[in-house]
Amino acid sequence: MTQATSKPSRDEILQRARAMVPTLRERALQAERDRMVSAETHRAFQEAGFYKLFQPARHGGYEMPIGMMVEVAGELGRGCGSSAWIFTNFAVQNWIIGMHQPKAQEDVWGGDPDALAASSFPTQGGTGRYVNGGLLLNGIWSFASGVDFVQWENLQCFIPKEGGPPDHRFVLVPKSDFTIKDDWFASGLAGTGSKSIVFKDVFVPDHRVLDTKLIGGGPSPGSAVNPSPLYKVPPWSVGTKVFSGPALGIARGALELIVDELRSRKSLAGGANMAELPSVQMRVAEAMAEIEAAAALLLKDCDDAMTFGATGDRAPLPLRARWRLNNAFAGQLCLRAVERLHPLIGARGVNTPDSLFLLAWRDIHAAVSQITMAWDIQAVNAGRIEFGLPSLDPRL
Repeated sequence: MTQATSKPSRDEILQRARAMVPTLRERALQAERDRMVSAETHRAFQEAGFYKLFQPARHGGYEMPIGMMVEVAGELGRGCGSSAWIFTNFAVQNWIIGMHQPKAQEDVWGGDPDALAASSFPTQGGTGRYVNGGLLLNGIWSFASGVDFVQWENLQCFIPKEGGPPDHRFVLVPKSDFTIKDDWFASGLAGTGSKSIVFKDVFVPDHRVLDTKLIGGGPSPGSAVNPSPLYKVPPWSVGTKVFSGPALGIARGALELIVDELRSRKSLAGGANMAELPSVQMRVAEAMAEIEAAAALLLKDCDDAMTFGATGDRAPLPLRARWRLNNAFAGQLCLRAVERLHPLIGARGVNTPDSLFLLAWRDIHAAVSQITMAWDIQAVNAGRIEFGLPSLDPRL
């Protein structure tokens, strides 16, 4: 379903993303009202090859460096934060599935190389337990972004264990094995359609159950057939760019919206050109610097992680924690930039129900509330590890 049978270049992919921004911006408010992005947007992403960026080449993917998560989302998010979130969430699952057992990859892509997976988390009591030959799933998993468009779920599962923390697994399940619970009514990133999914006595064979300790950096089960460095990069530290990439795009879009408006706006009280006010210039300039700093930090981490992937070495825990810390801090920089610009919309901006800037404001707050973006949590954990204390997140 991609535009070309050959692998596109980085510049071609980024140009496709930039070209979509005006259309995504036109659709953004409707996506919020519909609580999901349009089928037209989803098809456009498929045709552009965005979901293929991190899919294994043996299944028709492009195996591009993980930094493309940040670069492409940083463009798409300028038009619509929810659309960028859908892109990253589908693309990152194609990457993680590439680390699953080869037989599991065949289950997903053997009959359909365009098959996609969402992912979810057991915040509503979803449970798994070991049975002969696999796992048995019951209950509800939440936050399955874009689940209406996918054929699979690559859910996170915690299996209770006596005398220690639960085992953590990625579990691949076809859509036919679960039902969708329409419970996504969010104040930000509403267009992601991040609904819940429900399981009742669903059996999953062992080969579709991935021990996440095996994807902490270095060789993974999937790298035996997918030798690219990409499949030796740890998702729990660098893969969190799935959330910060859209935040970067949202902040860029908010900045563009404010600058475009203030170029011609005059103060109602004195008739002054708003663009000539030093206070306006200062806020815009600081926001620009914060956004650029966030982008540089995220891309540096991605480059460093790909270097480790190329050697096959596992990055040490303090560095993996630093990557997660930088991810959350980049999110805070993007949040601060949007908050810094917020006063410039004025009272009439607050009273505008179809304000794209206020949509970006809502979306950026939702983006940084995701647990791997939550500053307090990530800062405390990185600080603990720096002092030689155990990580609070065993997945890291």
